[in-house]
Amino acid sequence: MKSTLRFALTLLLFLVLAAGGPKVQHFGLSQSIPSADSKIVSPGQLQLWFTQAPQEGSVTIRLVDSGGDLVGTGEPVQNSEDPKLMEVEVPSVLDAGGYTVMWRGIGDDGHVVRDEFGFEVTPES
Repeated sequence: MKSTLRFALTLLLFLVLAAGGPKVQHFGLSQSIPSADSKIVSPGQLQLWFTQAPQEGSVTIRLVDSGGDLVGTGEPVQNSEDPKLMEVEVPSVLDAGGYTVMWRGIGDDGHVVRDEFGFEVTPES
């Protein structure tokens, strides 16, 4: 009986590992407005959706222009209806050109994740 149980557990472990193990969704960016590489008119805010709700107070979001200068924005605020959504107000109209959104956050597993994406502001017509 012991050998049959041991064989069954070994087989189960092998099948789980062969299937790639349990699927764990790591903390990261799932979508944003503006989206990466988009061309838009000046946004009034940046919206970043993460794959899981970030740890409280762990998210920073910076907006940098094409010259490498930091653009003034509000502080990141977690959306009250969707805890995976962080929003940042952009209080002034952005000049036409390229911008980079640099973000950092901590998910459930405690790992710090950093990334960035760019978008382009086009002149209003």
